[in-house]
Amino acid sequence: MFGQMEFTIRGTPIRITRGTVILIVACLALISYGGYDYVQQSEAVDDAVKVEATVEEASVSQSESRGGSNYYVQVEFTYQFQGTDYTGDQLFPGSISESYDTRSDARSAIEPYEAGETVTAYVDPANPSDGFLERQTITSPFEFVALGGFVLLVTALNAVGARKPGSETELHAEQEYASTQYQTLFGVSRDTVHSFSTRLLKVTILILPASMVGVAVLLLLSGAGSSDPVHLQVELSDPIGVLLGIALLAAVTLVVSVLLYSIWSFTEYRRLRDRIPEPRPPSPFAHPTRLVTILIGNHELDTYGQRVQKTGVAVLVGVFFLGVLAQILVF
Repeated sequence: MFGQMEFTIRGTPIRITRGTVILIVACLALISYGGYDYVQQSEAVDDAVKVEATVEEASVSQSESRGGSNYYVQVEFTYQFQGTDYTGDQLFPGSISESYDTRSDARSAIEPYEAGETVTAYVDPANPSDGFLERQTITSPFEFVALGGFVLLVTALNAVGARKPGSETELHAEQEYASTQYQTLFGVSRDTVHSFSTRLLKVTILILPASMVGVAVLLLLSGAGSSDPVHLQVELSDPIGVLLGIALLAAVTLVVSVLLYSIWSFTEYRRLRDRIPEPRPPSPFAHPTRLVTILIGNHELDTYGQRVQKTGVAVLVGVFFLGVLAQILVF
């Protein structure tokens, strides 16, 4: 039975395991599914003809996940095409449903479709049973393409290159070869930056969720958690406003602390590289295959490998939180 296969291409080692094959097949399936659905959407929109439809039911459903809640709409309608009666339930064409971040956004999407209303629907003559109400494509299929593409990229990078980078790395003794690089950061002792960033990180990790829990409790007490829409006007002096301000400040501080730690950790990595005898191995930050293997590999890492891993994780976390913060403040 296939266990693993190792070979080289132009001197570059490549290892393919059973898990690698399974992941590649799954990723290609995700990419194909998302791409196929978007093509089907586009063809349905291009070829669609108008028909008169009657809305039977319109509702919003909630799906809970670890990352939060998503909302989906259900619209059932009946229509006739070329003498045959059909029942449809698609707001947009395609088999992948659009999700909404809030219940109000979902309700806005189905606002024109009250039960009993006569509306315009669209039908692709090639598939008359798959009628839909909005003649436009959605980007949801690209989420499958992006997820499959990302995992495929990581899997490919992990399969290529050295098998155990970051392990058994020879280092000169610190007493014999102490690096003179980055002894200060921003004009401050590097040890001070490290201590400050880690303490700040611990504090914000406690404050941010506590403040958000407080906001959720106050919203529930005010009735905003009910199924009926409640419009609240919140000022900074209100308890909810104060907690939201604290949460925002904690989020910004969290990003700053992670970025500070990332800078310190990267300079610590550079100082460790100075202690590696020549010829030194390629830098993982210049060779993604080595970096990915260190980040997700299951081999034991030495001091140098652990520093590379911590630096990579810190940078990824910092970029993630920076993106979330930008999404909240800008977009």
